[in-house]
Amino acid sequence: MQASLAHSIEENPQKRQLDEQCKIVLSHKPLLARILKRTVEEVADMEIDEIIASIEGSPSIGSIPILEGEERIEGSNTESTSKNEGTVYYDIRFYILVNEGKTKILFDVEAQKNYYPGYKIVTRGIAYCARMISSQINQEFDLKHYDDLKKVYSIWICFNPPDYIGNAISRYHIQKEDLLTGIPDEKVAYDKLEVVMICLRDDMDQKDDELIGLLNTIFSSEKTKEEIKEELSDQYGIPMEDGFGKEVDLMCNLSEMYEERGMKRGMERGMERGMERGMERGKLIGKILAYRDCNLSDAEIACKVHLPVSEVKKIIEEKSLQLQC
Repeated sequence: MQASLAHSIEENPQKRQLDEQCKIVLSHKPLLARILKRTVEEVADMEIDEIIASIEGSPSIGSIPILEGEERIEGSNTESTSKNEGTVYYDIRFYILVNEGKTKILFDVEAQKNYYPGYKIVTRGIAYCARMISSQINQEFDLKHYDDLKKVYSIWICFNPPDYIGNAISRYHIQKEDLLTGIPDEKVAYDKLEVVMICLRDDMDQKDDELIGLLNTIFSSEKTKEEIKEELSDQYGIPMEDGFGKEVDLMCNLSEMYEERGMKRGMERGMERGMERGMERGKLIGKILAYRDCNLSDAEIACKVHLPVSEVKKIIEEKSLQLQC
């Protein structure tokens, strides 16, 4: 299912439906709480139930357009716009109240399907944090009370990173550096944004990290939906009775349906064009074309079929020319 999350969602309604379902699964509060406990220092010492209780309302998912200065985190997914900016879409938006309700922290959680989108993901995360900060003006604080600015997090769950990265978690945040000592260190004054990147590869060493294991289980490309739900319940203590099990079922069903269709189309095309080089070669080509039909990048396909990226590109180019003939 990690591969299925990497599908393009721009044209195919089924792809959009799968992408939306993955966001619904990620927005489940017991899952969000576990992500926060591992990556957010403000809640690291809290129990999971306490973190769940601190998440206010329902996380925002979907496609509701909000004008700058009127942003609200309620209903479906948030889309922020202004006259001078392009549109920014948030996959999942929510906030928590901690410290007996005195501290409010805003969150954006993104499911990143392509590790190489043409720019650095952390840079995009910084832009998202900046947008969440600027949209607080006249909402969370006014220009006479900057101390009321709320801290923001942008958490990116990145699927199928390259082998040299594998499973990994990194956080990026502001730190004070004294060029000439004298200014007191008041962390609360500048600790206002963080970007977290969580890279997932279910076919590589998970480094005994519970969150990595949990997320790789949910989006496993090898396990059945029954195995996924059993592990989530037995190993990670996430209940299936509150509707989450049905959401996982639906995500798995959509993933299997879409991948089966893509594999069938690709195998047919590959077998037609690959007979001259033998059945095994035809199957390999079929898999490559199937993954290409699912809009995986060349690097992602190479990881799946265990070939160099250059070889994958060569096969795709050759078959594209043949199909045009």
